[in-house]
Amino acid sequence: MLTPRQRIILRQIVSPPYIYRWAGLLTTVGLIVGVAVVVLADTRTSAVLATSAGPAVASPSGIRARTAEDAPARGMPGVARPAITSTRLTVTSTTTERPTVALTFDDGPNNVYTPQVLDLLAQYRAPATFCMVGNQAAAHTEMVHRVAAEGHRLCDHTMTHDATVGYHETDLMGRQLDFSRTSLATVFDPPAPIDYFRAPEGAWTPILDEMSARTGMRPLGWSVDTLDWTQPGVDAIVNSVKQSVHPGAIILFHDGGGPREQTVEAVRQLLPWLQEQGYAFTFPN
Repeated sequence: MLTPRQRIILRQIVSPPYIYRWAGLLTTVGLIVGVAVVVLADTRTSAVLATSAGPAVASPSGIRARTAEDAPARGMPGVARPAITSTRLTVTSTTTERPTVALTFDDGPNNVYTPQVLDLLAQYRAPATFCMVGNQAAAHTEMVHRVAAEGHRLCDHTMTHDATVGYHETDLMGRQLDFSRTSLATVFDPPAPIDYFRAPEGAWTPILDEMSARTGMRPLGWSVDTLDWTQPGVDAIVNSVKQSVHPGAIILFHDGGGPREQTVEAVRQLLPWLQEQGYAFTFPN
């Protein structure tokens, strides 16, 4: 129970002009707390982009970047994928002189899904470009050899699937791209040509686009994103291609970085459908 004095004080507090002062004070405190929460959340997000909980991987910079094993986390349904930013250098289409499409597969190789994709491509005589993560390529060299032996092309997708590579210093960026390209090329003896570079998560920057070209690789984008990494269901993946494909399209799939059963089944349905629509399969150019 409040004493008479306490009741008088309380009435004064909740009556003008004191109530306005309290409201203003509480509003100010709320704004300060809100700003602090946003700043802390942004700082934490930046830290997550630059690091991961996986084992450290040797690189010329000594910096730990996200690995392909981290990819399932970014592949969770409902997580927004950064849109690709194409510059004048980035390849985002094939020739349009005839109805062609280019098939590309990211984040592999994987010893479960890549063989299934290769079997389907062989069945329909469809060439494809495989954008490989260096660590994955080193772990599954037999898959890298099979990809090349069956006439497909190789694309550098960085050593550790580092989506922040385009924001590094120019010298560091150049060393990283050269290291990942060399690591993939030297799976073969003599080293194989690496035709393309694709930025992880489509996180292009103008200098990354230019730097990949300087290191002898064509910056490779896409024009049809199946969003298969979100595991939206086979029908959704198939429909995304059917609704967006056009002559000269470069289609983005994934054969690694997480469960890819949906992708394999979607490719199984799409290859004959694309042929029925009059499309031929080719490489990006």
